[in-house]
Amino acid sequence: MAESGEHGDHGATKIIDRIPKAGLENQLEAAIEDVALAMRRRPGFNSIHVIRPSPPEQPAYRIVCTFESEENLRAWDVSDEHLRLIAAADQFTEGEAQRTWLTGLETWFTLPASANAQGRPPVYKMAITTFVALFPTIQAVHALLGLIPDFGTLPPLLQAAVATVIVVALMTYVIMPRFTRLLAFWLYPNRDGGH
Repeated sequence: MAESGEHGDHGATKIIDRIPKAGLENQLEAAIEDVALAMRRRPGFNSIHVIRPSPPEQPAYRIVCTFESEENLRAWDVSDEHLRLIAAADQFTEGEAQRTWLTGLETWFTLPASANAQGRPPVYKMAITTFVALFPTIQAVHALLGLIPDFGTLPPLLQAAVATVIVVALMTYVIMPRFTRLLAFWLYPNRDGGH
């Protein structure tokens, strides 16, 4: 199983890959569902998606879960309920746990539930997608801030800081999660030809 997540004050994402032991696929799937049901009851829970295996390229169940904050995710990770459920799932999982924490723009490209590709998209695709989403967002935010009386009288550095905060919040919470789902067919092409 490989786990990865985002640290920071703007939400946290964790990806868990579990390769089922031969003949125990149904038991592992049931154990994953137990984890998902418990996770949904936790404070700060946002979403969970389970992507079923697609051998040989993706032999694992991929679980993508998001929480409102790193604190909420850590609280879930160390809870007795989580540890008990993970121990149960481990009985049906092949391999050792590996953890990698994502940072920065990579967290905008967390695999969507429909993705069947391995890893994150190529850097050039992330750059193009970010530009296409970011450019109009910056223009719109600046135009809207220009409508606020006296905003233009603020020091330029403060104007830039306010605009940046708004753009980052929009990109992180509103635009990129939807935009990457919309472009999933291009960002995460299905290499084996089916879902």
